[in-house]
Amino acid sequence: MTLKLVRRKKVKAAAGRKKKSEMEKFADAIDVQIRIANGETVKQGRGTARSWMEDGSAFGVKKVLNARVGKTSLYPKSAYTVDMKQPKPPMNELRELKEAVLVGKLNNRIYAILRKQKKRGAAKK
Repeated sequence: MTLKLVRRKKVKAAAGRKKKSEMEKFADAIDVQIRIANGETVKQGRGTARSWMEDGSAFGVKKVLNARVGKTSLYPKSAYTVDMKQPKPPMNELRELKEAVLVGKLNNRIYAILRKQKKRGAAKK
């Protein structure tokens, strides 16, 4: 009698909720920042979401936009300058940032930050 190999059938996952990718999460965070720039107060967790706008005196400009992935800056040693002459200051910068995320220009940068956060978490344990 010959042996016959049989593979297991793949079990299809139930039609459940699809997990968001990190790019989608970052795009959602940009949407929150756009709402904050419009003057809304946005609930997040137990408190309210904080704006990414910061004083730019260290960079030699009036205001900067310090984009974050979680609590880590997108660019630790630099930030986006904000044109204060526009009616709602960080709107143009946030739209450009969101467009770059949707096109995929920031994928490597975001995943590098996430890897760094993961390493830092493992080192603490």
